[in-house]
Amino acid sequence: MGTKITTLVENTVTAGLVPLLGEHGLSFLVECDGKPILFDAGQGLALPGNARSLGVDLKSIDTVVLSHGHYDHAKGLKPLAEINGGFRVIGHDAIFEEKLACLGTDCFPIGIGSTRAELDQLGIDFQLSKEPVEIAPGVMTTGEIPFTSFETVEPMFFKEAAGGRLPDDLPDDNALILDTAQGTVVVLGCAHRGVVNTLHHVAALTGKKKIHAILGGLHLFLADPARLDKVCEALAPFEIDRMIVGHCTGFAAIAALYQKFGNKVTPNSVGISVGF
Repeated sequence: MGTKITTLVENTVTAGLVPLLGEHGLSFLVECDGKPILFDAGQGLALPGNARSLGVDLKSIDTVVLSHGHYDHAKGLKPLAEINGGFRVIGHDAIFEEKLACLGTDCFPIGIGSTRAELDQLGIDFQLSKEPVEIAPGVMTTGEIPFTSFETVEPMFFKEAAGGRLPDDLPDDNALILDTAQGTVVVLGCAHRGVVNTLHHVAALTGKKKIHAILGGLHLFLADPARLDKVCEALAPFEIDRMIVGHCTGFAAIAALYQKFGNKVTPNSVGISVGF
């Protein structure tokens, strides 16, 4: 049956014949030989309606992979559980940290928005680990992604801890690796730890340097031209055939990727569905 990935939540919407809603968030339905896995759940505003319009039964979801503990990827867990009645969440054990985004002296909470106890009561089974997790044959998470290149986490991210407010290097940043008939496919949330770092880690885990496709956010919307040039150059050795990117990637970054890689690059939006 192969692998099929459908975008349920994204910032933008594909024009079509069914009603769809965009929001600042991300959620993919990943179907591997018919087994449904949800990668992220968005904010929860768009997921139920978009799933219904696209013919996706959210009650069939028994596994959610969480890319990290920010609201635009994880706040949708609560409304999903209210529809679904319970599922397992695979992610990093730092997802419940009190996360903040700080711009100058102004700081804003950007965490999941619910406590673990509240979500436990809704029937969610959290299976949290720093290590890669095999979900099914040919389907695994990256686990914690090491810093191996020039990429670092942006200084705007913080967390509340016992010692006060500390920089957050987002150890919970996590991606999904799919071994498909066409090659390695990597599903990204925001790639906060860097898309280049992530792909180096994927190559080390799989033993395969070539990446067939990446999908998701690259968190380059604040990147200057010099950084975008470095990212494009560092991606070239992976020989990526398809880049379906959006959410936090940014217009300038998508344009830079398109200038470098041409038609291999596609802006993502709600309703896009691809097979591998």
